[in-house]
Amino acid sequence: MKRLVLIALCSVMICFTISAQKEAEEKGDVKAPAVLKAAFAKQFPKATDVKWEKEGGNWEVALKNNGQEMTVVMNSKGVVTETEVGIKVTELPAVITKYVAEKFKGKKILTVDKITAGTKITYEVVVQKGKAMMFDATGKYLNTGKD
Repeated sequence: MKRLVLIALCSVMICFTISAQKEAEEKGDVKAPAVLKAAFAKQFPKATDVKWEKEGGNWEVALKNNGQEMTVVMNSKGVVTETEVGIKVTELPAVITKYVAEKFKGKKILTVDKITAGTKITYEVVVQKGKAMMFDATGKYLNTGKD
């Protein structure tokens, strides 16, 4: 009987722990390893509003850096593999603005993000909520995905 009670108690505790962890992840309150936090702090010493989220084997960090909102993806060793920064429409290559004007007459560009992964640069352009068009650095249309 004591074993049964002990097993039941352990099961309940495990469920609460998993539930608390999922809730923390949803709020962006995930505890990142100290090694990652140290590497992050070294690369972004003025970062504010930092929120960590585990994505597969990587960590996604939402933050404000010098007042600018951005997202950083770090691998488990603390190396930044990708950055995503909001930019102004005027900073887009002209060929992208022209493409959007022709394909979405009368629609306004809602948001633009510049994504850098190593030396590869892509642009994410949102004209319609929920849909994001991707372009390469030269302005060539790549695909449309979810925003």
